[in-house]
Amino acid sequence: MAEIVASDEMNEYFNTLEGTLKKEIDIVNDARSRGKDPKPHVEIPLAKDLADRVENLIGVKGVAELIRKLEETMSREEAALALGREVAQGKVGEFDSKSEAIEAAIRVSVAMLTEGVVAAPIEGIDRASIGKNDDGSEYVSIFYAGPIRSAGGTAQALSVLVGDYVRRGVGIDRYKPRKEEVERYIEEIMLYKRVASLQYTPSEEEIRLIVENCPICIDGEPTEAEEVEGHRNLERIDTNRVRGGMALVLAEGLALKAPKIQKHVKNLKIDGWEWLEQLISGVKSSSESDEDEETDGKPKIKPKDKYMRDLIAGRPVFSHPSRPGGFRLRYGRSRNTSFAAAGISPAGMIVMDDFIAPGTQLKVERPGKAAGMAPVDSIEGPTVRLNNGDVIRIDTIDEAYALRSEVEEIIDIGEILINYGDFLENNHPLAPSPYCFEWWIQEYRKAAPDTETNEAELKEPTQEVALDLCKELNIPLHPKFTYLWHDIDNSQYTALADLISKDGLLEADGSFLKLPLQRTIDTGMKKVLEDLLVQHKIQGQALTIEEPLPLIHSLGLDEELSKGWDSLGHEELLENINEIAGFVVRPRAPTRIGARMGRPEKSDKRKMTPAPHALFPIAEAGGNTRSLEKAANFKVNTNSKAGTIPVEIGNRICPACGVEGFEFRCECGEYTLPKLFCPRCGISVNKEKCPKCNSKTTCTSMRKIDFKSIYQKAFESIGERDHLDSFKGVKKMMSKHMTPEPLEKGILRAKHGLFTFKDGTVRYDMSDIPLTHIRPAEIGVSCERMIELGYLKDIYGKPLIDSEQVLCLKVQDLVISYDAADYILRITQYIDDLLVKYYKVAPYYNAKHIDDIVGVLLMGLAPHTSAGVLGRLIGFTTASVGYAHPYFHAAKRRNCDGDEDCVMLLMDGLLNFSRDYLPDKRGGQMDAPLVLTTRLDPSEVDKEAHNIDMCASYPLEFYEATQNIANPKDFEGTMDLVSGRLGTTLQYEEFMFTHDTSNIAAGPLKSAYKTLGTMVEKMDAQLELAKKIRAVDAPDVAERVLTSHFLPDMFGNLRAFSRQRTRCVKCAAKFRRPPLTGSCPKCGGRVILTVHEGAVKKYLQVSIKIAEEYNVSSYTKQRIELIGYDMKSLFENDKSKQMGLSDFM
Repeated sequence: MAEIVASDEMNEYFNTLEGTLKKEIDIVNDARSRGKDPKPHVEIPLAKDLADRVENLIGVKGVAELIRKLEETMSREEAALALGREVAQGKVGEFDSKSEAIEAAIRVSVAMLTEGVVAAPIEGIDRASIGKNDDGSEYVSIFYAGPIRSAGGTAQALSVLVGDYVRRGVGIDRYKPRKEEVERYIEEIMLYKRVASLQYTPSEEEIRLIVENCPICIDGEPTEAEEVEGHRNLERIDTNRVRGGMALVLAEGLALKAPKIQKHVKNLKIDGWEWLEQLISGVKSSSESDEDEETDGKPKIKPKDKYMRDLIAGRPVFSHPSRPGGFRLRYGRSRNTSFAAAGISPAGMIVMDDFIAPGTQLKVERPGKAAGMAPVDSIEGPTVRLNNGDVIRIDTIDEAYALRSEVEEIIDIGEILINYGDFLENNHPLAPSPYCFEWWIQEYRKAAPDTETNEAELKEPTQEVALDLCKELNIPLHPKFTYLWHDIDNSQYTALADLISKDGLLEADGSFLKLPLQRTIDTGMKKVLEDLLVQHKIQGQALTIEEPLPLIHSLGLDEELSKGWDSLGHEELLENINEIAGFVVRPRAPTRIGARMGRPEKSDKRKMTPAPHALFPIAEAGGNTRSLEKAANFKVNTNSKAGTIPVEIGNRICPACGVEGFEFRCECGEYTLPKLFCPRCGISVNKEKCPKCNSKTTCTSMRKIDFKSIYQKAFESIGERDHLDSFKGVKKMMSKHMTPEPLEKGILRAKHGLFTFKDGTVRYDMSDIPLTHIRPAEIGVSCERMIELGYLKDIYGKPLIDSEQVLCLKVQDLVISYDAADYILRITQYIDDLLVKYYKVAPYYNAKHIDDIVGVLLMGLAPHTSAGVLGRLIGFTTASVGYAHPYFHAAKRRNCDGDEDCVMLLMDGLLNFSRDYLPDKRGGQMDAPLVLTTRLDPSEVDKEAHNIDMCASYPLEFYEATQNIANPKDFEGTMDLVSGRLGTTLQYEEFMFTHDTSNIAAGPLKSAYKTLGTMVEKMDAQLELAKKIRAVDAPDVAERVLTSHFLPDMFGNLRAFSRQRTRCVKCAAKFRRPPLTGSCPKCGGRVILTVHEGAVKKYLQVSIKIAEEYNVSSYTKQRIELIGYDMKSLFENDKSKQMGLSDFM
């Protein structure tokens, strides 16, 4: 493995992590050799680099060495293609057939393209096979499954190119489709779009072009219940059902990512893909462009309303697309933003009724589709009008809490901080920057290079200083006194100047301007002042503006309030102001970004449904609650023995003493083997397939076990009493051999209030937010402890002595929520109990308080992946999120646009994880640590992280270029990006940020969406906030919620009611129709409906109320009325209707 370039300090950090990891592995290996785990050693292989991950994930020996050799001279994509060819030609690995070699080749290539992290190569590719063309030649078919989605569109498309590259290497011809097969693809993809979802749906012509020309047959296993109607029972297509994996690869892969495929085709000089040129010309229409040419030739960013589609009740809209009053774009990066996370003022979070908390996802207009929210208190908060008429900007949390009950209207919701890197990653044109302090200060320095700069004083200059600087240095007016002139027109500007000139009164040497309140309101000028974000107070019958001189001069008035102009010569108001004022005034907020709430933040225990403590099957003996205690006392009938229960379980045999049982280890100490037999022939055979009928063999069968004895013995062996509040198992094991885990583990989990996941581990889920810098005080850790953890200096190179110093976060260190810390603490106590009481070895953690777990090793894992990442806990936050370095998130192939992942205690994973517990079904190996990355190499994480900027400020040329909507790629060489640091020691150190924040956890602890009760309460709060925000059209929000949430829900529930099955309340058996006896034929229990009247009608009354209150369209009102009639006809019995005397009068 090539040595990762890092400083001595970073190497010491990595060595510390790996040393502790080795120590824990040694302890676990010793412990597992004493217990009854599936294997006597740790089952998670370690990987230091991508090559190791790919080899361990796919299992083809020799691949790692070949990858390292190829990457010396090739790009990642080129190396992946070459790797596939080498594997297919048999240069590495051993295979029984040509099709098996091709399948392995495609898997290893896709694994390399996805950093050896996601499960797509093992779960998303079902198999590869060789078929026959009508001319007798052979072709390659790749069978895709649903999990291929996790690979991403580019890797999906490249997997097809890999298949072509590979089949050429082994001398197989291209796929030659029949006409009916081409038409089947068209029908199937259009059907898939209706029953599932696609990012991009190609036209019929595009699908036909791809299928007729693609040299590989894109096939797949059936994933949806729906079947095609027109092109059925085709000879070379095994199913009539919709193949989701095929649809994803063809639509989101080849069709959408055609330009990227073409680039690799040209680089590798592969023929037969010339048709991509024709495809590319039709993939992206001009209507999807982010730029729009105005009539005067100036480019302009046009509004996009895609984020407004599919509104959900209870999740507010904060701004309609690009509307004044919405989020004002500000370029920059805070220590808790970037990588698809954006910053807003924590005061704004509070003023907007607590719907946004740290970690809340917002669907945004640009630059990407969504962003995780982080608090940044160094940017501007919302500007509001209070009940008394005052207009103020609220920048602090204390102000927000004190004033939010008095807020009448939110005129402007404040700034949103988005870094340059997110525009680069999304290839979004650079929207015009606002005129902000970081732009102004560079113009100041350029005009006065020899003047000593005091930034703190210059951030908040007096009006006199600001005007003097304009005149003396000929620089634009300071942003503090730059108002939103682009939000009003020439006539409003003239009327405001006239009002102030005629009726204004300057007081206290120009410190205050007073205007007659009623006249200001009557003329509409108070609304204009609000639109400009001119803060003012109402004092009696006067409207008072503090520090008014910059406003007065911007209006072309002198300090006697005399108007020095008669007419305006330009259509653009700012051009007129710059001509009249005598100084330059730049646009204050040229770019607004629309947003609505997506997912709320998450910080909670990972639980299966229902949540078990032990992976031990008890079938129906534990009732619906899966109670192990109930199962231990279960009786089939009054005469049967208590605790003898029938379960489906794996039969195993000891090779040493021949004793049969179901545990992984025999009492004699030998590890058992599955006792395989053919379910069709009934013969015992120690092979995966029956030699007689070729059926798959199994070791599972229904058998009776003495569970009461097992239950009592488990308690006795670990010295615990049977006094658990709750102790639950599972009805059935989902693993291949259905062998349960030791019951003792479940007992100790239940004792500590922990729940197991499908693989035997205990997990905690948190929303992902990036973090590059920390203050010891904000994460609840002392300076002394931070020094012990290797944090010796702050970002300026000064020794760490103060808990408020800013430190650069090490790349594998994590900050977790306090609730997660409590859970992790309980896991450490559970592990110590397990080591002592079950494995009979010494405890490891000895933790009593959360301070004791600072420094413990954790493992991070994303749901769609199969590779864990080694991490270290270094602190806590009150926010409901998991803070980690962008590299750490990228190593899991995640960004921070609202994604959530889990952490688990490393030793829990090492000790309790086993592949033998994983479900034997499609997707069973996803969300499982099949390999562990021990050291983060920035060059091998998701490439999105390479676009993060690490500079302390953006250059002046950047701000100027945004005014012309420049291409973000123009600044790749100018900005200090991660990509420019790769391969140097600076790839880990000396990161900076442009905007600080005083507390990474500021703002509400939880989103109001989580604290409000019913959906009706959430909807009411959503619409109340919509009425309060000027940038939101409340009736439009109401209409959208009705049409995208409530109406589809009511129609769906009405349909479900008519098609529902019935369920037994005792054994949970389901029936298509109610049994004639009225009771369950299996257990005699009561049979009930599964969809009830209340569920169908729950949104009807609230929909009627909202439709009337917000005056939605007649069409929507009629739809609500019609579905109301449908419900009435279904649920009301006309023959049996109670009537009163009044009905006859």
